[in-house]
Amino acid sequence: MSAIFGIINKTGQPVDPATIARISHAMEHRAIDGLHTWCENNILIGQCTLRLLTTDISTMPLVSGDIVIAADIQLDNRPYLLQQTGTREEVTDELLLLHAYRRWGTHCVQHLEGEFAFCIWNKQQRQLLMATDQMGCRALYYYDSPELFIFSSEQKGILAVKPGPHVFNEASLIEYYFRQSDPAGTYTKGVYALCAGNMLTLDNNIVNIKKYWTPAPGKYHFKRFNEWTECLKELLKVAVRNRIRTDRPVGITLSGGLDSSSVACILAPLLAEMNQPLYAFSSVLQNDAEGEDERKYIDIIGRACPNIVQTYIHAAGSGPFQDTLHAFEKDEVFPNVFYYMDHAILEAARHKDIGVLFTGYGGDHWVSWKGNPVIYNLIRKGAFGSAWRLLKTFSKREGKPLWPILKREYIRHTSWYKKRHQSEISYIGLGLQDDFYGKYRDTLVFGSIQNITASMLKNISSGRTGLFPSMLANRNEAYGMRSAVPLLSKNVLEFMMDVPHQLFVHGGYKRSLLRHAMQGVLPPAIQWRTDKGMYSPDFFSRLENNKQHIRAFLASDDYDAGFRYYLSRDSLQTCVSRDELAMIRITQGVISSMVVAALQKKGYVFDNNFS
Repeated sequence: MSAIFGIINKTGQPVDPATIARISHAMEHRAIDGLHTWCENNILIGQCTLRLLTTDISTMPLVSGDIVIAADIQLDNRPYLLQQTGTREEVTDELLLLHAYRRWGTHCVQHLEGEFAFCIWNKQQRQLLMATDQMGCRALYYYDSPELFIFSSEQKGILAVKPGPHVFNEASLIEYYFRQSDPAGTYTKGVYALCAGNMLTLDNNIVNIKKYWTPAPGKYHFKRFNEWTECLKELLKVAVRNRIRTDRPVGITLSGGLDSSSVACILAPLLAEMNQPLYAFSSVLQNDAEGEDERKYIDIIGRACPNIVQTYIHAAGSGPFQDTLHAFEKDEVFPNVFYYMDHAILEAARHKDIGVLFTGYGGDHWVSWKGNPVIYNLIRKGAFGSAWRLLKTFSKREGKPLWPILKREYIRHTSWYKKRHQSEISYIGLGLQDDFYGKYRDTLVFGSIQNITASMLKNISSGRTGLFPSMLANRNEAYGMRSAVPLLSKNVLEFMMDVPHQLFVHGGYKRSLLRHAMQGVLPPAIQWRTDKGMYSPDFFSRLENNKQHIRAFLASDDYDAGFRYYLSRDSLQTCVSRDELAMIRITQGVISSMVVAALQKKGYVFDNNFS
C-alpha cells in the first residue's frame, strides 16, 4: 500500500545508486511502515508501505518470476476476481492484481474495480504497464524524455531526479483560480498526471496512453421515485462499507451538512456492529468567538450515533497565510484557502492513530446537487405543466408567493438576466494581470451548470473529478492514514448518470434525491435543513485580522516573481475591502505569489524569463 515510484533508463545504462538515493529520499515521508526497492540494470521500482491491517504482511514491490509489481491498491470486486482467477480468498490485493495480470495481461485493468494506481514490469516482454482507477482516486505522475522515464505517486519523487531546469507551468494558476485547465497538467512543465481510467504502456521506449474506461449511462431504469432513492441508499452503504478496511481507528471529517452527515450516519452503525467508535473531527469557532458555526448540527449527529467520539478543531493561531509553503509541499498544488483547517484536522486525526479518514466531499458535485436550473430547462423544453407544478410545490413548501420562486428558479437562468447582471461577475479574474488573464479568458466558462449529467460525464472522463480525491489520498497518507471519499465511488456515480434531473428538486426541496435517500438514516433536523455554514466558520474574520499583513505583503519586494507577469498588485489592493469573492481572490493572490516566489528560489525557469 501507499506510494510507488520508478525509473527506466531508456539508454540501457544502469540506474545510478545516487539517483536511487535521491528518489527514495524524496519519497521517504510516505514510508510510514517501510520503503523497498527492486533494481535490475536500467530498471528501478520502489514502494513505500503504509499498513492498515496488521494481517497484511506482503512485501512490496512484489516480485514473482518475470513480473514485478508496485501498487497503491484497494479492490472492491474481490469476489469476482477470486472466482475468475481461482485464487485463495486470503490473498492480498497486490497478489490478486498479479493473478489478474497473469490471466488477462494488460486487459486486466478492465476487470478491476476500486481505488488504485499501480505499475507492472514484465521482464520477459520488457514492457511497463501503469494504470489508475476509473475515478482517479489514487495519484500517479510521470515524466518522459528520449533518455528517461520516471513515475511516482507524488510529483516530488519525479522532481528529485528529473533533469533540470524545471519550467513553471503557468496554466496551473488558471487551474487554481478557476478549476479549468488540462487535468493532466501540473505546476511543472513536462510532468503529467495519469488521469482517471487511463492505462500507460512503455514498450520499446515508446509511451502509449489509452483510455480503458469511459462513463456510460444506461445501467439503471426505475419508474418510481422511491426506487431511485432506495437504490442510492444501498449503493452508498456498500461504498462506505468497502472503504472501512482497517483494524486501526476510523475517522470522519464531519461538518454537520447533508453530505458528511449522511456518510457519518451510515458509517457509525457499521462500526457499532463491530463494537468500534467513529472518531469525528469538525471545524468550529472557539468558545469565546463571535458568529455561528455548525456545532448545533454536529451535536445532533453525535446524539443519533452514540459511538461517535467528537473532536472539535479551532486551528487557533493559524490562518490562510501561515505555513503556506509547507501545505504546498504536502499537497503539490496551490493550497486552497482553507488549507490551514485541513491540516489541523489531519494533525488531530494522526494523534488518534486514525487508519482511514472519511469525508463527505463530492456530494454537491452530483449526489446532492441543488438542481437550480431544472425548472428553467423544463420550460426551455416546452414541459410547461411539469415546470408549473414544481413551481407551485416550491411555493407551497417554502410559504412564499410564486413570483420570487419564478425569479429564482427560472428568470435568473435566462441570458437576458445574466447579461443585465454581468457586472456582478465583472471582476471574477480580479488579482490577475490583464494580459495573463486575457490569454485564457475565452477558454473559461462561468455560470451555473445547466446539464449536470453532461457536465459530470465530461469531468469524469477527462479526469477532473479525480483531481481532488487523488490529492486527498496523497495528503492523508503523508499523515499516516487512508482517505475515503464514498460519494465519488464508481458505482455511485454510475447510478447518478441515469438519475432524471427532476428528482433533484422532488417535493420542492433542493438536493432532494439525497435527502429522501437518507430517510431513516439521518435525523430529520439534518435531513431537511436548508442552511449551511462555512467549512472554516471564521475564515473571513481571520482575513479581516490579516488586512494589515496583506497590505504589507503587497508592498513587499520579496514576492516580485509572481507579480511581474501573472498577478497584479493594484488589482489585489482593490479586493481588500470588497465582498466575499474578492476576499477569496486576494487570498488566492497572496498564496500563489508566495508559491511562485518559492519556486523561483528553487531554480524554476519561467517562460517569461523573469527567473
